Amino acid sequence: MTYTINRCNDVGPDEPPFLRFLGRYFSMLSKPLIFNWSVTQLDDIKSQLSGGIRYLDLRLATKPNDSKIYFLHGLYGEAVELHLNEISNWLKAHQEEIVILDFQHFYSFSLSDHQSLVGIIKRTFGTAICPFSGNLSNISIDWMVRRGYQVLIVYRNEIAKVDRAVWPSGLWSTPWPNTTDPSALIDFLDSRLKTKLPNVGYVSQCLLTPDIRYVLRHLCGNLHSDLAVKCRGVCLPWVKGHHPGSGGMNIVITDYVSFNNFEFSRTVIQRNREFLGLL
Repeated sequence: MTYTINRCNDVGPDEPPFLRFLGRYFSMLSKPLIFNWSVTQLDDIKSQLSGGIRYLDLRLATKPNDSKIYFLHGLYGEAVELHLNEISNWLKAHQEEIVILDFQHFYSFSLSDHQSLVGIIKRTFGTAICPFSGNLSNISIDWMVRRGYQVLIVYRNEIAKVDRAVWPSGLWSTPWPNTTDPSALIDFLDSRLKTKLPNVGYVSQCLLTPDIRYVLRHLCGNLHSDLAVKCRGVCLPWVKGHHPGSGGMNIVITDYVSFNNFEFSRTVIQRNREFLGLL
């Protein structure tokens, strides 16, 4: 949802205190810099879904004295309701499609904020939500479609233990490479994929992530030109070289998915078709 970020928006609570200080008192200099390294997708959510994306990594935060909940990644994005409704409307128009929404991080959240967000999710998607099950091997797309389920909600907070509309973190492992080195990224993806457990979801993060030191060395750069290009150069071959299914890939994610007419999602779909013997 980083396409909703505006370079003039407030610096978020996911950033360290010194960056929040700079964002408040030296915003003309600091906010454009943070913006350049915070945006990971350019296309709106309908375009992403129509381009083949079926898993969404969502990060959220509240604001002081504000009842709304916002998307967040370095800078605040827009409030969640409109964009969740767009997902719901897209699903209603594509009734055999399934989307996984992974609510990854929550900043400045109280228990009542979690309850409010889960309430928004339930009102938005209603009976299309696939309820929690302890074993993913019992669930297939056909099984979901027959029951009218179109959205599976992963909610990485303790509230998932008491609400069966959402799935807990333990069933959806998503190890973070946390590197700017393409070779280290591939080593990480390979080694962690070998640890994938059966009957649970697993996310391979095909991402290069800048730290403060890297950004300071590339002040005139941005995430796309400095890291996403390098990432594509190693991750597209990685996806082509690994099989989906048992012992292989499950979910794969990357930044700037719309590059070259959604080449990333087209590559993933092709691997699935090969796996199913459709090519």
